[in-house]
Amino acid sequence: MKIGTISLNFNAPSYNYGEILHSWSFQQYLNKLDFVDHTEIIDYTVPILEKHNLKYPVISFLRRGLRGQARLHLKKHGLYNRKYRKFQRFIREQLVKTDKKYFQSTLNEAKLDYDCVICDSDINWAPYLGGNRHFDKSFFLALDSMRDMKRIAYAPSMADAVLDAKQELELTELLKYPDHISCRESYEKDVVAAHTDKPIAHTVDPVLLLEAEEYDKICAPRLIPEKYIFVHFPVDDNPKAREIAREYAKKKGLKVLEISTKLVERREDGYICIGDAGVEELISALKYADEVFTNSYHAICFSLLFEKQFYTFSRKYMGKVRDICKTYGLSDRFFEDDAFVCRPTDIDYTEVSRKLGELREMSKQWLTDALLAE
Repeated sequence: MKIGTISLNFNAPSYNYGEILHSWSFQQYLNKLDFVDHTEIIDYTVPILEKHNLKYPVISFLRRGLRGQARLHLKKHGLYNRKYRKFQRFIREQLVKTDKKYFQSTLNEAKLDYDCVICDSDINWAPYLGGNRHFDKSFFLALDSMRDMKRIAYAPSMADAVLDAKQELELTELLKYPDHISCRESYEKDVVAAHTDKPIAHTVDPVLLLEAEEYDKICAPRLIPEKYIFVHFPVDDNPKAREIAREYAKKKGLKVLEISTKLVERREDGYICIGDAGVEELISALKYADEVFTNSYHAICFSLLFEKQFYTFSRKYMGKVRDICKTYGLSDRFFEDDAFVCRPTDIDYTEVSRKLGELREMSKQWLTDALLAE
């Protein structure tokens, strides 16, 4: 079987660790299946980002008239350029992707040579990626180029799944195209089921399909020798939660290691912030952390895999963060409005790991059944 996968992956602005990691993880998992001969990631850019210059984002900001953002990127160009090169190396060495880059129009007209195409995970079903508050139909596999192949939606996300009347109608139409549908968030499963007669499954994010030790192959050496709290707020900068983490670290006698997506780099007594980290460094920071403070969905996933004590905080589109904590019985680790309370007991990973193993195996079986279905 030849499989093409499509998602938000390595074409997101400023590079997104979660997007590239779920693409890598999903390809790694598919390649382990004995009935799969070849997989490749479709190098696709969503409509709202077609004019974004990933190598020189300052150009994109100038086109949009955001001169303040352009000046910021010019000032921090060296930092961004180092991060850009690290991500490009990871893409080149670790991912199998199409030689050609696609936009929606060119992908619609392409001659794809796959037995099956899979839309895999993260917020690719958000109702704005197509521009003007529309879905991107590419992620619903609703293109002419995909007409004669099996079409599977594996764990896509709709962010907080809040739709207006026009989006409700649009969703009903687009759900006609995938042959098999699963969703990543439990609340999204109900929303999708209300717009189609097809059965809807709840499956785990692709990064959770792999065991923790499988990430050793892309894990950088330990970044600092001291014990530390890992801090990561990629979605919204969160000074309050960062200060909570610093005070918590002082009480525990730990250092703070932050990986920033805001092109910030700083070193102070007991606090290190890295602004040009690659994918391998993020995995290392999570693997060797003593505790994790974050608002990142995928940082929570890796905290579960590496069995870390973690706390998670407010962000834009909080639904998926709240949902994953609830799924594993860890709702007390999520602090809406950053109302932090130090928990007196550590997470008992006996039950968490049992639940994760159960959902992982169910997700694997669902995907195998979908791939082999007549």
